[in-house]
Amino acid sequence: MRHFARALLVLICSLKLSSNASAANPASGFGGEPPVYKLILTPQRLRRLQRDRERQTVRWANFESRVQTVADSPERGFELALYYAVTHDRSRGREAIDWGLAHACDRRQIALILDWCGPLASPPERERLASANCRSLATPPGATQDWKAIRDRIYLAIATQKSNLDLPADGFQADFAKFAQAGFRDPKALYALCELIDALRINGAGDIRRESPQFFMRLPAEYLLSMKPAELAQPNWEAPIAALALVAIDPNLQDSQFLQGWAIEDRQMVQDGPGVAYELLWGNPYLPGVSFQNLDPWYYGDDGRLIARTDWTPDACWIDIEPGAKRTQTNCAPDWFDKAETYGRLQLIPLTSQCTQTPSVPNGNTVIVWTHKPGQKMITHVGERQMMRAADSSGLLQVPHEASGKICLATH
Repeated sequence: MRHFARALLVLICSLKLSSNASAANPASGFGGEPPVYKLILTPQRLRRLQRDRERQTVRWANFESRVQTVADSPERGFELALYYAVTHDRSRGREAIDWGLAHACDRRQIALILDWCGPLASPPERERLASANCRSLATPPGATQDWKAIRDRIYLAIATQKSNLDLPADGFQADFAKFAQAGFRDPKALYALCELIDALRINGAGDIRRESPQFFMRLPAEYLLSMKPAELAQPNWEAPIAALALVAIDPNLQDSQFLQGWAIEDRQMVQDGPGVAYELLWGNPYLPGVSFQNLDPWYYGDDGRLIARTDWTPDACWIDIEPGAKRTQTNCAPDWFDKAETYGRLQLIPLTSQCTQTPSVPNGNTVIVWTHKPGQKMITHVGERQMMRAADSSGLLQVPHEASGKICLATH
């Protein structure tokens, strides 16, 4: 993830250089040319939202009901600003500005209000919104930033067209590494990262995913598989919203289509609460979706992490093996880690004795041997040759497809 961190810093510099150019083309009022927004609302997304309103879809009805009835919503500024951007209702736009003036430390919502409702604010109001000094939101020196804080600061810098994003170079490498290890388990972190990627792309600062293409290609499937069976069957509202935002980043990925198939299901639709605005914003029914149950139920990453489930039912055995041979399970037998098991097209074989016979594996299937000891050396046979290889940081070793005979622990 070092390259990923460096890429973000390069793109931030690019954004600094282009911010003044974008200032010459701010979002205009609805009386003239169509507004051009810098955050989230691309012309294509805005047209889709307007079609939702015209057709009075369930998602629009849920969102409109929330705007009309929940005046104390903690995300009232975001909801009012979105309503204004879609409907051109000036009274709601003014409410959004007034909310922002009263909640000047909520950087993300302030940024969205400035971007979507800016022409309705007077110059002094825009100045007040853009220059709020919220020391309580600053990251203490040496502390690891979370993705929400990084996203919020970039959002506000884009919305206010600042030439300096005031982002520290130190710490990004650790932040990215932390996300790579665990961030996709947290829908809030994943959603913030998706908004960050989206904002940088919209504003011509490139795509930070290019430095870690394999990580992002597999992220939709890894995110889906990281949810335990009960969580996947009955998620809280944040999980499918993060999934929809991730799909929007690259809907053409095959794994994105599996994730879309899960997230867009009617049973996942948010009917009320703070999620309805996000459901409207990201729930694109026009994107292709494939039943997630067609996804092979396992993932093995370059970092040594293995996530697998026996099937897609709510009572499936689900396992998670991480570097250091840490293991977690749900719905599995107490001695699951000492018995061979099949997870889709994966066979996981614990090596509990000196040797084990290499199984006959159908084409397209994978065999992984688990020693429980990171770095353990093993000998596999390929024809007349012997190959010595070391297990990864989780104690796992993928067996070559051409291997035959026995797999044995090395004695020296």
